[in-house]
Amino acid sequence: MRVLLNQQEEIISDNLLINDTTQNLTIENTNPGQVINLNFSTNLSNKTFLIFLNLTAEATINYNIPAQDQINIINIYKNRECEQVANLFYNVLEKTHVNVYNLNIVNSNITENVTFNLQGKRSTLKYYLASLVTHDYQKNAIIYAHHLAPATESDIKTYSIAKDNSLQTIKCTSHIEKTMSKSEAHQELRLLVFDKTSKAISDPILLIDENDIKASHANAVGMLDPDQIFYLQTRGLTVNQARKLICMGYFKNVIDAIEDETVQKNIIDEIDKEIGE
Repeated sequence: MRVLLNQQEEIISDNLLINDTTQNLTIENTNPGQVINLNFSTNLSNKTFLIFLNLTAEATINYNIPAQDQINIINIYKNRECEQVANLFYNVLEKTHVNVYNLNIVNSNITENVTFNLQGKRSTLKYYLASLVTHDYQKNAIIYAHHLAPATESDIKTYSIAKDNSLQTIKCTSHIEKTMSKSEAHQELRLLVFDKTSKAISDPILLIDENDIKASHANAVGMLDPDQIFYLQTRGLTVNQARKLICMGYFKNVIDAIEDETVQKNIIDEIDKEIGE
């Protein structure tokens, strides 16, 4: 496994300590099936870590987050036209708050297996997926939030756009185990089908084995709303501008979380190019 730290220092390792001096990582797997452990240090106060996933095949990444941390993790897929399988495991301990953002807009077939293990009492997770699939590519996101301690909370939001002859599938499972009282699990899955030849499939699942909890899910799959487009036209936008504006809203949460303005601009330009006319 090859890691580029802060775009400067190259590290060949499968076990890294991530501290408050880390700005970003670029992760490349040289062989299929490789595993890397990202061990976050303690006392990280609302730090943001930008992680570029430049994968060539199947890889497993363990994000090990200690108790009482508060961090933001942004994953951005970078490799193009390459079959990829990403197994991402987040192990969250007591009184820890984690915001995770996944940006998946490259032209590749990608399967994401994302597992959140809420292992500590009063640990909380917020997860945002922004995905764009075009041409004839297929992207498959399998998300599993596992509540393994009382008073844990997960809030999962996915925003996906399927265009051309592509396919986007999302399966999201929130599982609150028995005796994990006072826990909360929420899901919001939104999939936009850009044209009649693209497909989107979503599968929200709540597995609840405890009574004293809160849980909810929302699911929406559909094409662009003509009423929204018409409203934006009345404000002076063309049809193409209106379509792009609506689509860009699907990526807003992830783009706003990125602190690097150059990275932000590059992402906006790439989305604008892929959405096209």
